[in-house]
Amino acid sequence: MTTRTAKSTRTSPTDMDFIQLLFTDVGGRLKTLEVPRSRWNTVRDSGWTMDGSVLLGYGDPDYSDLRLVPDPETFVARPWHTPSGRSVGLVFCDVLDPQGRPFAADPRAQLRRAVERSEARGQLPVFGVEAEFYLLRAHDSLPVGEPSDSGGYWDLVEHEQADEVCRDISDALELMGLTVTGHHHEVCAGQREIVFQHGNALATADRLLLLKHTARTMARRRGMKAVFMPKPLAHLYGNALHVHVSLRGTDEEARPLFHSVDDTQGMSTLFRQSLAGVLEHADALTALGNPTVNSYKRLVPASGTPVHRSWARHNRSTAFKVVGDGAVPASMRLELRSPDPSTNAHLLFTAILAAFADGQDRDLKLGEACEESADRLSIPELAVRGITTLPTDLPTALRCLEEDSTVRSAVGELASRAWVSGSRADWNAWHRLVTSWELERYMESV
Repeated sequence: MTTRTAKSTRTSPTDMDFIQLLFTDVGGRLKTLEVPRSRWNTVRDSGWTMDGSVLLGYGDPDYSDLRLVPDPETFVARPWHTPSGRSVGLVFCDVLDPQGRPFAADPRAQLRRAVERSEARGQLPVFGVEAEFYLLRAHDSLPVGEPSDSGGYWDLVEHEQADEVCRDISDALELMGLTVTGHHHEVCAGQREIVFQHGNALATADRLLLLKHTARTMARRRGMKAVFMPKPLAHLYGNALHVHVSLRGTDEEARPLFHSVDDTQGMSTLFRQSLAGVLEHADALTALGNPTVNSYKRLVPASGTPVHRSWARHNRSTAFKVVGDGAVPASMRLELRSPDPSTNAHLLFTAILAAFADGQDRDLKLGEACEESADRLSIPELAVRGITTLPTDLPTALRCLEEDSTVRSAVGELASRAWVSGSRADWNAWHRLVTSWELERYMESV
């Protein structure tokens, strides 16, 4: 039986049987309200009342009467049907407060504000992401499942079922308007990566959510699970979310602002200031880019994951890498290699743009590149170069976020408090859990 999707000629919400109104909570989890076609025009014009606890993760009487308002420009027809044959449309929404203003903790609204602030500087942000994930099969003795294949980095595998999942995902994304540039096998058995074309900040953050949702759906159709958690398998590498970002001019020329022919590395002064700002706020960015307890099972020194606050032009083991060909100005960009797919991309992108602006406003100076693995440098060598480690546990990262007024202000005080509250609750819940490792290690030995 084929699982391929077919292009639909129905391109309007009123052509669908149901429409899912999509938004994210502060933690980045995709939420939805589904309405029948007959209700679309009313909901489009008037919105839908909702409680703020859905976004914040906790109840607050001051935010109990919000309004969910569809953004019709984001509508796509879902290119697969329900088990009973119904068609479903998807549309992202904004959240308004009782006064009709963008809600202070709506992640999409915060990113839209950040982009507007950047455009007021004559800078148009361009974002791209590379999301890694595992395709796992059910296994009786492994709760999380086992890898769907035994391939390695960029391997051509003979067992094509996992490849077929990636083709299903690519087909579906293309039919929803995303340009898929390629997919390949990642380093570990069962690990994959699908890349779609870069674009503006809001569209890229929205599309990452569509990618994750689509990947899970297509994998389930073939008896697998698409797993984006940072570290699902203890003995294999974790999943990264590599974030690429550059700035272009807002004029008709849209000149690449990160490139300079006069710099030996091809980097403009604006690029150097912006990267210096990211390094300045790297600890708080870690709290947003690596937000879960599980994130810090991946973000471990000497594990193949970049955990040092350093940058490089050619070193792929660094947390912040300058990418691009100096002969192709538009290709010059910054790659953040430490975030993982559990992040809320809307808020992470917001914080990155705030760090850029701070570096520019303060004319921060960029230190020397580190073109060797920081894991191999001694503590004195790291100190001489001014290289420190990023937070490697969640409580430390959250304290850094609370102490960083620039990032906290950009994300918004309400969203910041909700973020920290939710993450601390997860950390406390984790510490109340007695694991099988503890039982095996201590039950009869202490």
